[in-house]
Amino acid sequence: MQTSVSHAIFHSLPIVTRRTVLWLALLWSLAVLAALWWPRPDLPNPPSAFPLDKFVHLGLFAGTAWLWMHATRRSLRRRAAWVAGLGLLFAFLTEAGQGLLPFGRAPSLLDGLADAAGLGLGVAAFASGGRVPVSTRPRA
Repeated sequence: MQTSVSHAIFHSLPIVTRRTVLWLALLWSLAVLAALWWPRPDLPNPPSAFPLDKFVHLGLFAGTAWLWMHATRRSLRRRAAWVAGLGLLFAFLTEAGQGLLPFGRAPSLLDGLADAAGLGLGVAAFASGGRVPVSTRPRA
């Protein structure tokens, strides 16, 4: 039987409690919110077909989905639906909130699409076996 590298790495990690993963997911989500609502300096955006910040959005929301997939206890299908639904709401609120900020931020449909793609990537990474062993019992 052949094992993947990610399987070997994840199973060599110490077991993490669900409470720890929940705190990590909450802190990550707050960090995403802070990053997306932080005042942006007026830097020139170089012209390109797909700006770098879309990859940032993709990565932030992939991490968000992956952590929240670990933090919930539902079946895979229900977990994915829950994370995708609330993740899309979070993405919408972060983009809409940027339009209300008085400093250098503006909502963007392309950012929202990158957020949605990141959510899908995070859910897919979890579903394809990119999981960390999570215990419901705290360590002794």
